[in-house]
Amino acid sequence: MKSHERITTFTKSRQFSADVHELIPGGAHTYSKGDDQFPINAPAAITHGKGARVWDLDGNEFIDCSMGLTSVCIGHGYEPVAQAVCEAAFQGTNFQRPAAIELEAARLFLDTVQSGDMVKFAKNGSTVTTAAVKLARAFTGRNRVAIAREHNFFSYDDWFIVTTPCDRGIPSKVREMTAAFSYNDYESVENLLKDDDHDIACLIMEPVKFDPPKHDFLHKVAALCKDRGVLLILDEMISGFKWSLQGAHNYYGVKPDISTWGKGIANGFSACALTGRADIMELGGIRRQGDDKLFLISTTHGAETTGLAAMMATIREYKQHDMIASNWARGEVLKTGLNGVISRHRLEGNLQLIGYPCLFALVCKNTAGVPDDGFRTLMMQEMIANGVLFQGLFYPTWSHQQTEIDILIHAFDNSCSVYRAAIDSGATDNFLIGPPAKAVFRKKI
Repeated sequence: MKSHERITTFTKSRQFSADVHELIPGGAHTYSKGDDQFPINAPAAITHGKGARVWDLDGNEFIDCSMGLTSVCIGHGYEPVAQAVCEAAFQGTNFQRPAAIELEAARLFLDTVQSGDMVKFAKNGSTVTTAAVKLARAFTGRNRVAIAREHNFFSYDDWFIVTTPCDRGIPSKVREMTAAFSYNDYESVENLLKDDDHDIACLIMEPVKFDPPKHDFLHKVAALCKDRGVLLILDEMISGFKWSLQGAHNYYGVKPDISTWGKGIANGFSACALTGRADIMELGGIRRQGDDKLFLISTTHGAETTGLAAMMATIREYKQHDMIASNWARGEVLKTGLNGVISRHRLEGNLQLIGYPCLFALVCKNTAGVPDDGFRTLMMQEMIANGVLFQGLFYPTWSHQQTEIDILIHAFDNSCSVYRAAIDSGATDNFLIGPPAKAVFRKKI
């Protein structure tokens, strides 16, 4: 791919978009991959990927910025992981009894993440977060769950979706079972738990999003939960294997009762995990003769051998190449370069990079310095036209070497030239092709 070539051909993509909505509701199996999440010039479908690069139906090549919603943590088609998957597949993917690899995978994962005494594997994050909530309710005897309102996705199940504008199809009574607090606002947590009849079984939040925890927030919340008999669930679905192999909660030195893992633990293959204290997790077991049974996670494909093999190979590669340190170092180089571009274009009041070198986001603001979907879509449009598949995140992986970083910075420089012109004109009207991208969680289509 030549960094100076502007990509303008999306003929096959447009046909794909027209066809796919006839067969698949939303046109994708994850709403954040849908057409309404991108500018009109975005590729509609990816045919294949290698390393940090992907190709669309029209043969256009892009540097991938978010790597499968951050699930591809090393690189597309990374051979050591792909080879492990192939070998597992040839040995059989599913059996009448547990596969032998399940014990080996459990030992390796628990030894690696060092969070919890027991583990249950599954295929998607919603399965394990909902299971974590069920465990908390059973363990505490309480019913309600408290979520961090700034963290935008925990599950597609009713207990979370009912808190979003997309609550159609969910009984209104369900809303009463979920409360909210604010991340970095300890008083908001205290207020939820101050009365003895709060009925809150657990708090669930990500250890960190883009803003760091302040004023010892995580430790204070953990201590309060322990004092009030409430379980603390830390969702490492995104932060796991980015801040450290032990997750962001280890990075900050806080210990949850339960933690959930997924996305980037198997280099894009489907593997998620629920870990927790043995006395909590054992509620989902079958060794307590005479006790009431808790139906925790029971999925036919939850421990499919290919996903577990991918996870184990991913862990081995991370350890062998010290990938966490490498990702942070190259992320710092990329972030510094992008900030330099923002400064050169005098866009400090309109473009802001937030987050850590291992995962950071671009906030796009209008002429008034307010976050704006039109300007955000304009930046996405220009990055895509300059050969970077961009949706607002920068996720550096082992495959984003110096060549890819240079292309990213060059594309960002070109995009900022257009962004600067739009800011100077006061609007995106003469620059944005098509409508702005929309929020996933919205009341109306």
